[in-house]
Amino acid sequence: MRRLGALLGSSLFLLFSAGCGGYIGSAQRAYQDGRYLEAAEKLGDHEDEVAELSPRKQVSYGLYLGLSLIMLGDHDGAERWLDFTEQVEAQRPGTLRPEEKQKLQDARGRLAGIEEKAKEQSVSEEPAQDAPLLRTVRQIEPAP
Repeated sequence: MRRLGALLGSSLFLLFSAGCGGYIGSAQRAYQDGRYLEAAEKLGDHEDEVAELSPRKQVSYGLYLGLSLIMLGDHDGAERWLDFTEQVEAQRPGTLRPEEKQKLQDARGRLAGIEEKAKEQSVSEEPAQDAPLLRTVRQIEPAP
């Protein structure tokens, strides 16, 4: 009877452990397969559980949600989750694996590039937006 109880207890523990981390692993696979929306949705469905995760799982959660959001064009959301990942790593150095650190650095570089490109486009578009107005004003102005 004790053996059955121990087996049942172990099974429940494994089931619970897989349930907590299973969606993170599934989201990682979805991200790696290019299914960014699926990855973001899988992780987003469990956002209220993040504080209960181990630091190791927290960094995976934050990293893959941030990476997925970059690919989906939600740069502010990506920034938030990458910041979260860095905060957990700062509190517990070594939580991120070396390949995850590289992915985090790459993501930061990608976000910086996106931000720079957006700034360049906004600067180059401003004069273009004014050009029709200037042509109209020049047409209306009397000739000397």
